[in-house]
Amino acid sequence: MNTFKTLFQQQKKLIFLFLLTIVIPSLVLSISGILAIRNERYRNEQKILETQQNAMTLLKNQFSGQMKNLLALLQNTARLPAFHEKDYTAIRQHLNPILNSSEPVDQLFILFKEREPFFPLLHYAPDTLKYSETVLTPEQEALLARGMKAEFESNDYAAAVLIYTELAERTSEYNTKAQMMNNLARCQKKNRLTAAAANTYAKIIKQFPASFTTTRLPLVLTSEIQLIDCERTSGNKKQALERALNLYDRILDGVWNLNENQFSMYAEMSEETINELFNKVTAGKDSNHLQMRYEALKEKYLLRTEQWKDRRLIEAEIIPALMERSQQFITEPFHLSRTIQGKDYLITAISVSGLVCIKWNWSRMIDDWLQPAAENLFKNEQLHIIITDLAGQILVGDKNYDTKQISMSGDFESYFPPWKIHIVQSELDAAGINLFRSYYFWSILTVLVILIFGTLLIIRTIVREREVMSIKSDFIASVSHELKTPLTSIRALTERLLAGKVKDSEKMHQYFSLIDQDANKLMHLVKNILDFSKIEAGKKEYNFETTDMTVWLNDTIDDFCKDHINEQIEINKHFDADIPCVSVDGDALTQCLNNLLDNAMKFSPDSKQVSVFLKKESEYIVIQVKDKGIGIPGDDLKRIFDKFYQGTAAIRQSVKGTGLGLALVKHIVEAHAGSVEVESLPGQGSTFSLFLPVANQKP
Repeated sequence: MNTFKTLFQQQKKLIFLFLLTIVIPSLVLSISGILAIRNERYRNEQKILETQQNAMTLLKNQFSGQMKNLLALLQNTARLPAFHEKDYTAIRQHLNPILNSSEPVDQLFILFKEREPFFPLLHYAPDTLKYSETVLTPEQEALLARGMKAEFESNDYAAAVLIYTELAERTSEYNTKAQMMNNLARCQKKNRLTAAAANTYAKIIKQFPASFTTTRLPLVLTSEIQLIDCERTSGNKKQALERALNLYDRILDGVWNLNENQFSMYAEMSEETINELFNKVTAGKDSNHLQMRYEALKEKYLLRTEQWKDRRLIEAEIIPALMERSQQFITEPFHLSRTIQGKDYLITAISVSGLVCIKWNWSRMIDDWLQPAAENLFKNEQLHIIITDLAGQILVGDKNYDTKQISMSGDFESYFPPWKIHIVQSELDAAGINLFRSYYFWSILTVLVILIFGTLLIIRTIVREREVMSIKSDFIASVSHELKTPLTSIRALTERLLAGKVKDSEKMHQYFSLIDQDANKLMHLVKNILDFSKIEAGKKEYNFETTDMTVWLNDTIDDFCKDHINEQIEINKHFDADIPCVSVDGDALTQCLNNLLDNAMKFSPDSKQVSVFLKKESEYIVIQVKDKGIGIPGDDLKRIFDKFYQGTAAIRQSVKGTGLGLALVKHIVEAHAGSVEVESLPGQGSTFSLFLPVANQKP
């Protein structure tokens, strides 16, 4: 704690400047940035909300606009004089733009009080056929009876043909004349006068399009069927096929006022005839075209069948409700929604003197109106539209959307159709702001990074200072101990000599030898410290000279032994022969070797035996110092050459040192363009190897 207080006092100015120039401005900028982000988030949320509201309004308006275009045509129809006069033919002609278009309409129907509903998609008009009783004079009736007897009793078709021809020429009443010609054509066909029968049926179709049979069936319809049969009998199969397809198309278009059973009967009859003719017509390009047309008509037949089914349900379930609503004073179009037999019915009605009603095809309404509108209006990748029915089933949009992301919901105008519109916002935009695109976010982030970096830098500086103080403290303690021990010895021996207490010359010589030895230790210590200071300052200089390495190493070891004569050290020399001379700084290498030998002696408490090897390996002179001391742990091997570092083994053995010896060794060897290596195992001693190149030393 005291160390940190001391460090704080020492770094007080730096910490104050850091607080003043970085911390306080960073906090102010961060607070300002956070407030700005909040304001920007709020503005963005309001903008997104406005965008969503506008998009929903545009979707509603676009959908309502398309619906109102059709309803405007219905309103115009309801205001026509023909509508008030109940002229179904004129009404249907006015509705042709809807009937012949691809608008999403399943059914159109007109309702008047005390009248049958009129469905223009299923038939043209209830009053297009002229029905009246046969008008004949008594003489003509007698003639008709003779003709019927000849045809049905006597099978005298030739006589019947003459009688029906005379009746057709003598009568002028429209429907009676048409029926007589129909009788004539029938007998001509029975009498195998196929060409004449076909000609008569063609005249009926052309001259009497609004006539009917005695069973109130459209005469043109039955004549067309017979004409097709005549053409098939006469061999004109392709012509018969084309006529049969045309007849099938007209039946599906509701040209004649047929009920549902009559429609089904004549449509199926046409299909049978067409299928039979296709089997007899030769395949070719024309027949392929006719086949494609037939396939389209069969799809149309399925649609008409569904519309007839709808008509039954509308008459039973929808029309009573519409008539009840029409009793109220309603000037605007009104809507009705019903689910009948699992099917949704969406109805819009306009009430004037009667009701003009539309049954909407909601599936096509979605595909043709809503889906394109949603795709055009919601092109933003983060904004999506979902439309659901009242049961929650998705009609438009992604089927797998997350309900938690719904940011806005609404209804269509007048709650029709009865569906819900949901705006789905992605999480990124729903949050109101994209932080990664915000200037304030990056500004705050930069400030925080600077603040964190500055804080870490201050902490690192303090920790480093603490480590330096600890190292300095340990260094001073070690140096003090290293200086105190020899000085104490020198002082004690000197005092005895000066006091005249030592009389024996041999004893006196021993005292002088110890004083010299301690002085050498002090000199060695001071030299290490001074050399290290020069190295740190970059002022260390080396004096390279060509040296006989064997002689130099031998002399250096001998001098070391003399200086430590009283410590019972044993140094074994192992020198190879033919060691070349190299250019080295002898004094620097002597200091280097003395440091290694001194360490070997310090860390060999039990056996002060040291082996020194000199050999040549490849292009290097190798000097090895091997001891049998305590060894070096593996964790310390990486740091023992760092300045001031004291190994764990040294601390445990209470061996004092400055921590500079091995750092000097490494620097001196590297100054000779060499390297130093160490091998050691705890309890088995250490081996230090100095590699000096034979040539190319640093000058």
